[in-house]
Amino acid sequence: MNKQEITEVLCELHKITGFRVSLHGVGHEEIAAYPAERLPFCKQVNGIEEEHKKCRECDKLACKAALDAKKTHIYKCRFGLTEAVSPLYNFGALTGFLMMGQICETEEQAQLAEDRLSTLLGRRESRIAEKIPKISADMTESYLKIMTICAQYLTLSNAVPVAKPSVAELARAYISENLQKKFVIKDICDELQCSKSTLLTTFKKKYGITVNTYITEARLERAIYLLIEGSMNINEIAAETGFSDQSYFSKVFSAKYGMPPSEYKATMRQGD
Repeated sequence: MNKQEITEVLCELHKITGFRVSLHGVGHEEIAAYPAERLPFCKQVNGIEEEHKKCRECDKLACKAALDAKKTHIYKCRFGLTEAVSPLYNFGALTGFLMMGQICETEEQAQLAEDRLSTLLGRRESRIAEKIPKISADMTESYLKIMTICAQYLTLSNAVPVAKPSVAELARAYISENLQKKFVIKDICDELQCSKSTLLTTFKKKYGITVNTYITEARLERAIYLLIEGSMNINEIAAETGFSDQSYFSKVFSAKYGMPPSEYKATMRQGD
């Protein structure tokens, strides 16, 4: 499919749902979208460089969650708007993501988003929430089922062609799929049938960091998502993200973020 054909599919999905729909590559870059323009609300947020970075990180964490579940993932953005992401595959290889957002299910949700934006900007952005699509929770669920079907169609239509993945890309995929397990470099080499030197050299060249550093950062990013999500205790999160025990998890987390995971979790609750 070319970009125009992809955009036509996204347009039809938008007509049905009212969501802004976008297709992204594996690096999260936007390939096509309908409507092309973002919501006035999101344009205000993305106009602030630091806030734009935070929104991108939120989307990346959602993509990771969708990959872990291997299905459409529904989540709330940093301002409380409802969004969703579905992974796209080509013969088992990840080729990109289909994303839908940003909508509100209630007037209260829209007002909260407007209040948070006004606080961020230091001025009142009145009536901006009125332009956020309002869709009931029941209809949202139905639309997301349609989104999943659309994602499957784009997958089968080879909307985002994929080249043969490199050793580094295969290693990255292995790490993402096995974060909850305890594995070492040798396990990755055995899985990919490559030498240790080949893995370490190609990975560092492509991603700019060592394999072990990437593994640790991927585990911590997943831990951050689970802490924000809030359904697991610290010990469960340590196990879910492949750390040997809670003590080691806390040590690594504190070194990276300047506070233990328990304190980070408590901070997130205060924000709610």
